[in-house]
Order: sequence, then structure tokens, then C-alpha cells
Amino acid sequence: MPRCNGRQTYDYAAGVCGRLPRRLQSEREARGLSKYALGRDSGVSREMIARIEGGRSVPTLFVAARLAHGMGMTLEELVGMLEDHT
Repeated sequence: MPRCNGRQTYDYAAGVCGRLPRRLQSEREARGLSKYALGRDSGVSREMIARIEGGRSVPTLFVAARLAHGMGMTLEELVGMLEDHT
């Protein structure tokens, strides 16, 4: 990856974080899980899941790993597709 300036780094991170809510929701729904069920399986509150899916909160790495595990995925599977390679 080429060296980036501060603005490029910020834009990259914002893009990744901006795509996470839809990714989490689509993976949860594809597995037939409600927010309640994912909360039960991951130990993350239903309210926090709603905030993340609504784009009002960005999960820590620890929380993202718990959510992925609760859906039967690895963290890499959950976040690996968030990068925009265009």
C-alpha cells in the first residue's frame, strides 16, 4: 500500500467505517438472526447492535470480534470486504 497523507488516511478509515453498518446488518439478516438473537449469541446488547447498524456507533475491535463470532464468522470474514479497492 502506498504511503498516504493524513487526509487520505482519514478518508480510507471513514470509508471502511461507513460500510460496516450495512455489512453487519446484511450478514446478520442472511443468517436469519434478529438483533436480539445476535445479542444473545455475541454478548453485545441489542441496543449497541442497533447503534452500529444505524451508523451511530463504531464498534471496537473487541466488539466487532464478538459480533463476528456470534454470527459464526471470523473477524476477517466480517470486515475483509469493507475496503474500497476502486
